[in-house]
Amino acid sequence: MTSQILLQAMPFAELPQADARTTSIMIGIIIGFFLVLILGGSIAGKKGSSGGGGYLKSGLKTTGAVKSANTWANRRKFKKMAKNIGLSSVQIKVLEELADKHKIGSPVTFFNSPKVFNITMKKAIQEYDSGAYSPEVRENYKMLLFNAKQKLDKSAATDKKITTSRQLSAGKSITITTGTGEKYSSHIVTNLKDYMCAVVPTRYDGTMLKLSKWENVKVSIIEKGDKGFFYDSKIAGYTTVKGTSCVMLQHSNTINTSKQRNFPRKELGKSCYFFKINVVTLTEGKEVVKKAIIDDNAKGRLGSVLEISAGGCSIKSPNYLNKGELIRVDIDIEKKQSVSALGKIVNTRRAGLGAAIMHVQFTRTSKKNMNSINSYIYGIGERTSILDY
Repeated sequence: MTSQILLQAMPFAELPQADARTTSIMIGIIIGFFLVLILGGSIAGKKGSSGGGGYLKSGLKTTGAVKSANTWANRRKFKKMAKNIGLSSVQIKVLEELADKHKIGSPVTFFNSPKVFNITMKKAIQEYDSGAYSPEVRENYKMLLFNAKQKLDKSAATDKKITTSRQLSAGKSITITTGTGEKYSSHIVTNLKDYMCAVVPTRYDGTMLKLSKWENVKVSIIEKGDKGFFYDSKIAGYTTVKGTSCVMLQHSNTINTSKQRNFPRKELGKSCYFFKINVVTLTEGKEVVKKAIIDDNAKGRLGSVLEISAGGCSIKSPNYLNKGELIRVDIDIEKKQSVSALGKIVNTRRAGLGAAIMHVQFTRTSKKNMNSINSYIYGIGERTSILDY
């Protein structure tokens, strides 16, 4: 464009006649001027390209239109991805604001890099915990982020595929299910070419589980993202590995995938008190209604919470209740912090002499208590948490 303006300003047809020397000087000046323009444009282009943005290849400074177009396209892509996994419009807005505040660049990064989202979420929750917000605003915000985290995790569940039991590594926890449906916890000690060696499980009465050779069993494993795998196996025998009594499990090349858990869980190992909820039928006028009655004056039963998640917990106790019963559980989740939740016992299985493990599904709790549970699971208050990896 500059060269066109220059040519229009110097109509060669109207130049006065000059001798050859004058003409040569004028032509040299013009050529030199063009060389300066070309060289200047080249230098500006290099500066723009090395500066990491702000300049096009021509050397002209951008007006921000290109950057705005890219940002708009990324936002549109993010919103589409977010809606596909079930994020609400409020959650989408919150994540966009987080990306802007922490200079993420584009919220699409939250899908491509779980670590970036984890660290950003941890910072955001810690800021709200220490900020001057009302309790209602604080708990609502934290609930939004935890819920978004769970949806992102479920969407980005590991694509790792197990095609053979030979891929399983030592130390991994497994569950062995017998032909009668009894389930026993164990872990892999070593994995050999012909069979896998796992710790011999303990029966309910405290004795070691000894099944017949070639008896059919089912082995199940939970991987990262709470994605489960299971396969059919047989008892190949018993042996001792590094001083540990082990059961030898036959390998399988047919691995099945189980339904992914909705919520991640974490070991707790803390005491709790639980109360049975009685459902009574009452007559109110002409209507007959059922009400859940909790006797707060009744002495709570003592138990120990083995694992906990946002969806429920497992409680070991000698004073256990049966499947289908309703309870209220008070859990000392962390030091000087207790949470309460109402729940239903979905399964009860014996575990040693006179004790049983109750699997409780939470049916109702406050936002504050649920946020406390999630904060524990994700290690929000810890210096190093599972969100940092």
